[in-house]
Amino acid sequence: MNFQIWQHIHLTFVVLFLLSYTVKSVLFLTGNASYANFKKKTIVVETIFSVIFLVSGIYMLIQRITSETYSHMLDPKITMALLAIPLGIIGFKKNNKILVALSLLMFYLALVIGLIYYLK
Repeated sequence: MNFQIWQHIHLTFVVLFLLSYTVKSVLFLTGNASYANFKKKTIVVETIFSVIFLVSGIYMLIQRITSETYSHMLDPKITMALLAIPLGIIGFKKNNKILVALSLLMFYLALVIGLIYYLK
């Protein structure tokens, strides 16, 4: 499969995941009572989105490394995305709003770095 197709798949599922994660995070951070209901209804879809964006990202990383086209500009993006995942999980489980907000911020920063690299 063409590398650009993988990029489009990755970006699509990153955006879908981030939309769902943003809504869930805002509901959590504002203390909205519908947070639990939203989480229950979207857990499977959000998991699917996150698995697809992680698998496509890992595939593209391996492709870039093996073809020697890897740019270290992606290091902060990868690091932030990989740190945001456990921060979010811990934040939601321990009801820690700071960790959830930090996780959300890190996901958006990773998206911005990825888009800068993608669009150049």
